[in-house]
Amino acid sequence: MTPTFQITISGIVQGVGFRPFVYNLANQFNIKGYVCNNEAGVVIIVQKEKKIIDEFIFDIKKRHAKKAKINTIQIEEIQIEERFDLFFIKQPEKGISINAPLTPDFAICKNCKEEILDPENIRYYYPFISCTSCGPRYAIAEKFPFERENTSMNTFKMCKTCLEEYNNPEDIRFHSQTNSCPECGIQITFTDNNGTLTYGTNKEIFEFVSEKLNEGKIIALKNTSGYLLLCDATNAKTVQELRNRKKRLTKPFAVLFRDFKQIKKHLFCHKTEKKWLKSTQAPIAILPLKNQKDLAINQIAPNMKTIGAMLPNSGMLYLISNEFQKPLVATSGNFNGSALFSDQDEAVASLNSIADYFLHHNLEIQNSQDDSVIRFSGKHKQKIILRSARGFAPNLDSTCLEKTSEKILCLGASLKNTITITSNQQIYKSEYIGNLFNYDAYKRFERKIKNYQRFFDFVPKTIVYDQHPNYENNKIVSEFLKEDSALNTIKIQHHEAHFAAILSEKKLWKKSKVLGVIWDGTGFGSENQIYGGEFFTYNNSQITRIGHLEYYPWILGDKMPKNPKMTALSICENDTYFRQYFSQNELKIYPNLIKKSAIKTSSMGRLVDAVAFTLGFREVVSFEGETGMYLENLAQKAFNKPNLKLKDYLKNENITTIIPTKELLLQIVKAVEKNTKPEKVALDFHYTLVKCIEKVALFSKSKEIAFSGGVFQNSVLADLIIDHLKPNYKLHFHEILSPNDENISFGQLNHYLHLKK
Repeated sequence: MTPTFQITISGIVQGVGFRPFVYNLANQFNIKGYVCNNEAGVVIIVQKEKKIIDEFIFDIKKRHAKKAKINTIQIEEIQIEERFDLFFIKQPEKGISINAPLTPDFAICKNCKEEILDPENIRYYYPFISCTSCGPRYAIAEKFPFERENTSMNTFKMCKTCLEEYNNPEDIRFHSQTNSCPECGIQITFTDNNGTLTYGTNKEIFEFVSEKLNEGKIIALKNTSGYLLLCDATNAKTVQELRNRKKRLTKPFAVLFRDFKQIKKHLFCHKTEKKWLKSTQAPIAILPLKNQKDLAINQIAPNMKTIGAMLPNSGMLYLISNEFQKPLVATSGNFNGSALFSDQDEAVASLNSIADYFLHHNLEIQNSQDDSVIRFSGKHKQKIILRSARGFAPNLDSTCLEKTSEKILCLGASLKNTITITSNQQIYKSEYIGNLFNYDAYKRFERKIKNYQRFFDFVPKTIVYDQHPNYENNKIVSEFLKEDSALNTIKIQHHEAHFAAILSEKKLWKKSKVLGVIWDGTGFGSENQIYGGEFFTYNNSQITRIGHLEYYPWILGDKMPKNPKMTALSICENDTYFRQYFSQNELKIYPNLIKKSAIKTSSMGRLVDAVAFTLGFREVVSFEGETGMYLENLAQKAFNKPNLKLKDYLKNENITTIIPTKELLLQIVKAVEKNTKPEKVALDFHYTLVKCIEKVALFSKSKEIAFSGGVFQNSVLADLIIDHLKPNYKLHFHEILSPNDENISFGQLNHYLHLKK
């Protein structure tokens, strides 16, 4: 009797055309049996001689689609009486608990791009064209496994033509769970902001959208993962009007380019960045400006020499780009820091004062997501993830994961929030959720937890959260405790969570000693201390804080991060250079507050504010990280020049574990008073920080250095670290996670798993 084998494959193998691939491959080998999605990924039951099965598995590994990712393949011989006379795709059992990575959304593929513009194709100008290689997955999933009945597509019943494609092994839509066409699929509607409909074919509607964009109008478009706001990126008046309406003073906008040729016309783009722009994740990539040409650069990215560039990731954006031809501002469809909208009624109510027109569709979005944002440092092309969302979420590279059967919910930070859960030996980190001090973002945070509970039939037994007493997300702990008073609750210090995140991403837990450089804006240290410029060591399963930026007074609470001159005065209260920027009345009040301040801080983010102010940034901060971007932009100008001669402002200081904050800022003031160019001072400030890291590494006798925290989104700092420390140290930067607070929830989990008392 022919033996029967069970092959179990884990990884990203659902929603990527894996079962159709296995089906066709099995028929090539004349193998009988079936393939089915299951809780772990995919299970294949096959009846054939072992030698043939081994060859079959070899080809699965070698030939599977690039979008699939195999983590493990297990094979065992099983005993069953049933004999199969063909190979088929079997529907999964009902109600199984998923124990596999979830499938992210995929950008529109080449085949679908060709079909959508083919007048002879049934999907001509149908913006929801998709196949087994592309289209929304996570965005429309109500639960998993990824089957049509578990998604928003379930309300759209396939027509005869779509069903024939779905059942045809030779078709690119063979078993495509998102298959649809204009006859049976999703419908678009175009209205003005009074709700008046514009009627016409899909092509006519997209032509009308293009016409309105050319007239300088702002369009709110429902993409496959949420609403975007679009306008003509070459029309300075319109881009400024979008800024005014959205109350977004200076934060850069992303720009949607029609194709890569158009990107190259305006921006410098290395092959590494090109690869990511054209990938299935299709993130926004931050690129240096080459030629302004017709772009309204001063309105798109004020005071910047870079642009966040993106290519069309969906049929909707591809058709609009094709019609309009010119670059488009494409920014999140939200208002004044609120969450990204995906519901039509909410979007109309909230965006009505911003958008002149709306392009809606009737596909329900289950998991709205912002666009992911990445960048690469200019010299060494060090990868930096600024925002992890569409295309990346909710999975992490399996190489940095620790398996546990414990049900854990990690609540992350209040700014740049994500949540991380463990369920059925899998770890899921959510997409970027937002700033939880915003009401809409907080409701999104609550919905995400409820969604994950429904997705995975998940009830946490342990909740891990930040020790800050006033974090918004910590409120939810009391709600869980009402339902389960025996719930285990654990508090983790913010910067230790950052350190744990990079230790896990780079698998450093078994190392004998690692220096952690954790620099960001703020994090709760104690009742009287706000951390933010920290040095830790990890050794013998212990994290120890060994040093920090020298403390300086924290005044005015949350107003201090908005006013860089306040930090400068706080650090150098008696220095006449900074006092000139304050009125006599202010000088009666603020120095007294500084002297009486009971709260001190070691924040590197606030020091960056003070240095930026010293070098010309005189505005109130309008978005987080603005001063850092200003300072980096200055430093990059000097860094690009040949024959660099760098200066360590603290060369004569005997630094072991404490960076002398006041002395560093005073040295920068002296350089400015000597009329040193601001860009040179900015670069030397970055270099001084690198030398400080080197001195602490020498003192602590550490040969491996790991970096985390929002300050390490700075590409100049990354390049300088690599230039000057790589010859003598092993360096570890985030590449899978963002260095900013998005990694806190993942760090909380790993701190708990590795260091729980």
